[in-house]
Amino acid sequence: MHFAPSKASRLLQAADLIAYLHRRLVSGQDGDPRARRANEKLWSYVAPRVAHQHCWIPGQSTGPLAEPAPTSPT
Repeated sequence: MHFAPSKASRLLQAADLIAYLHRRLVSGQDGDPRARRANEKLWSYVAPRVAHQHCWIPGQSTGPLAEPAPTSPT
């Protein structure tokens, strides 16, 4: 994993914006219906390009790149 300041890349800024917008919609933190509608409109432009909306939780991964199961010391 590589962390970088978003000012270094327009693509990274776009990814940050999309993640922020998605989080606002999922959390329901927009109390104002006008803000909700505006964010839903913005999301409607992004949604067709979204491949998945999964959340990675360290230690709960499965598949070929998953962390190995802990072993007991012998």
